[in-house]
Amino acid sequence: MKVLLAPGGLWPEPAAVPLAGSDHGLAAGRVAACLARGWHTVRPDDSLTLAPMADGGPGSAQMIAPERIASREVVQGQGPLGQVREVDLVRLIPMPTHLGSRRPGAGGTWFLDAARLLALPLDPGEGAQEALQGSTYGLGQVIATALRRTRPSDTLLVGLSRSAVHDGGAGVLDALGGATAAMDLLAGRSLGLVLADDVALGGMNGVGAALAEVTSLSPEQAQELDRRACTAAAEAVSAADAVAAQLSSDRQRMLPVISALDDAAMPSSAAMDSGGPPRLSTSTWGTGAAGGGAMVLRALGAWARPGARVMAEILGLTDEALGQDLVVTASGELYDVLTDSIVGVVGQCAASQALPAVLVCGRCATTRGELAGAGVSNVYSLQEPHAVESWHAVDSDALEKRLTDIGARLARTWSR
Repeated sequence: MKVLLAPGGLWPEPAAVPLAGSDHGLAAGRVAACLARGWHTVRPDDSLTLAPMADGGPGSAQMIAPERIASREVVQGQGPLGQVREVDLVRLIPMPTHLGSRRPGAGGTWFLDAARLLALPLDPGEGAQEALQGSTYGLGQVIATALRRTRPSDTLLVGLSRSAVHDGGAGVLDALGGATAAMDLLAGRSLGLVLADDVALGGMNGVGAALAEVTSLSPEQAQELDRRACTAAAEAVSAADAVAAQLSSDRQRMLPVISALDDAAMPSSAAMDSGGPPRLSTSTWGTGAAGGGAMVLRALGAWARPGARVMAEILGLTDEALGQDLVVTASGELYDVLTDSIVGVVGQCAASQALPAVLVCGRCATTRGELAGAGVSNVYSLQEPHAVESWHAVDSDALEKRLTDIGARLARTWSR
């Protein structure tokens, strides 16, 4: 039997992303390895393909297979409070399946794991300090450095996710030298934001409103901080719009998205980048990533896509699924299946090839009907519905053992 193991990482709520310094949860690569180890204890002759998935969040560059990488380097930037942090900049080898559809003269593709720079801290108190005093300046630094490594015909993909920093992207604009210098740097280039978190910057369900859940800020403090961040982001957008209006008609326009990513489209609820500059506001899809940095970068000319879809293209998910008999994915905590989440993307891929897909989950509170609609045939939870202890209230060794046991259970149930 041929099985594709395409799990995401197992990360607990409230953030559901890798926390800086946390030993809770497991990265996607370790999840895949545990499931494979358990499966092979029961069915050693089955063929398993390990394809751990990413969504543009911290550590996404580590999921890219070595054979897909032309070069890798470490880029240093300023962390939220001025500390030195390092992120990966990867130059990708073009995928053979897409070479025939690339536009003439198309350049290479690069991926910058910028989400690691602003990763949520484990300590809520530290998160509050980053929210109150932190800056996205380092994000602008590493993007500028990466752009200088690339050629004008290349596409630079920047992974971004939720952060405790909440300056409305003001730091990004400062690091790029202001709106005029930033648009000069981006002119004629394709800069894409690979968003692990598509939440808006402001509003009732915006990233600012959620700060009280992931930091020690009070709701009142979070509300005031959000007001300031939204004001700063709106001012940055206005500055970018003013510069764009002054550009001469012969200024080189942004390059189109390379064809290998054409299928990684924005969800239907989001405005597509077409027919002139996008209309941005603090309630626009995906503007809350990186503390509002995503909103400022889009105002400067960057395009944005759901991270799981872009990473599925980079990782070659569709090709990996060809000829398989079963697809297995994983998620930390699932309360609904978002179309553009890892579970949604993997399930859709499996369904498109008429393959059964099963989900391994830390805790699943989703109905079977919704799972079926997403292409998932069955779910195996680490935490029972009425269990007192949370699935992640164990060390990594114990969590790996549980996953290995589930891998063995999957083999007994599904292998033929």
